[in-house]
Amino acid sequence: MRTIRSQLLLGLVGGTLACTVLAGGAIYFKVLEESNELFDYQLRQMATTLPTTQAASPARRQHGDPEEEVVIQVWDRNGRLKYISTAEHGLPAAARPGYSTLAGGDDRWRVYLAEREGDRVQVAQSVSAREELAARLALRSLLPFLAMLPILGVLIYAVVGRSLKPLNRLAQALGRRSPSDLQPLAERDQPPELKPVVAAMDDLLLRLDHALHSQRAFVADAAHELRSPLTALQLQLQLAERATDGAQRAVAFTKLHQRLDRAIRLVQQLLTAARQEGGTADAAPAPVDLLELARACIGERYDQASARRIDLGIVESETDPGGPSLSGNADSLHILIGNLLDNALRYTPSGGRVDVTVAHTGQEVLLQVADDGIGIPPAERERVFDRFYRGAGHAEWGSGLGLSIVRSVANAHGATVTLGDGPTGRGLLVTVRFRISGTLVR
Repeated sequence: MRTIRSQLLLGLVGGTLACTVLAGGAIYFKVLEESNELFDYQLRQMATTLPTTQAASPARRQHGDPEEEVVIQVWDRNGRLKYISTAEHGLPAAARPGYSTLAGGDDRWRVYLAEREGDRVQVAQSVSAREELAARLALRSLLPFLAMLPILGVLIYAVVGRSLKPLNRLAQALGRRSPSDLQPLAERDQPPELKPVVAAMDDLLLRLDHALHSQRAFVADAAHELRSPLTALQLQLQLAERATDGAQRAVAFTKLHQRLDRAIRLVQQLLTAARQEGGTADAAPAPVDLLELARACIGERYDQASARRIDLGIVESETDPGGPSLSGNADSLHILIGNLLDNALRYTPSGGRVDVTVAHTGQEVLLQVADDGIGIPPAERERVFDRFYRGAGHAEWGSGLGLSIVRSVANAHGATVTLGDGPTGRGLLVTVRFRISGTLVR
């Protein structure tokens, strides 16, 4: 691909040359028009003022000056040619008096025929001679422009190079940056044309700095959170190795499996959170049937709920039985619903109830998950969306990532997540509101 300098140079010089050629053509036709009018006037003057009674010897044609490229012919009233200015060209008489164009020899002739005292006087001039004169005049007019083209090319090259220096300085400034130096660029000394580019780069650097900071914080938190379950897993393995009988060994291995399951779930949650926050789960939006997706998530957890005698089901909408379809990422929404159901099942006591509702209100699409578990105190309902935050007094083990992942997926779909009391006044009600604008594809 050509450089900007070469593109500008070729474009400007080529455009100037094209304009010069067009101007030359316009000048040529304008000069030809003006010269034709002038030469026609001269032909008429000569035909009406030349003496017809004076005999003259044939004159030799003068080459080089179109004004002298003239053939004069005189016929008497009997049609006998009585005078011709040059024997080199003999033209027939025009059909009628006035201006006309005749063909003679290898050229065309512009003639004027005048009738005077019974004689006919015809004055002719070569059309090619007129065109040659117009071309010479047009070329002379364009010679200064053609001579200036090399100088213009040098000037354009120098001016373009000088104009591109701020862009080169900007590239050098970016090239000197390190991954840890993401401060905004100096927009003050930039030309107006580059300020939008610098502003866009500053915005990109700011978002990149925020993403790197979030990634570093996530890695640090993840390392801290993984240390405890891995240490507990190692200790439980040591206890299993030290067991003296089969019963102790069976209990130790049962607890070892439990801790291993917790560690696996924590790693899975960490990977899911990293994928959602890093944007790697982004995909082209597609229609998603939210009701069918909720039913699928409930089906995946039906055995788990049955084992704890928890009534897990979906509340059907009588006014909108088909369920709304959203434009979004089905995998991400599956993760959102799955995390809400996992949290509800984990903190709902045996014999409790978990209900899922999907409804279209006309202005938004609602996804609600309600349980009658221990709930979340109002003072902690905002903090539980932070990564690795677990409220005090919870006997159930958790990673503290579920609601953080839910909010991340919701934000990616332009939705909001709110927490409230359950329908019976106890437990928790999680409401995810999807705006219809840009998401509903019914």
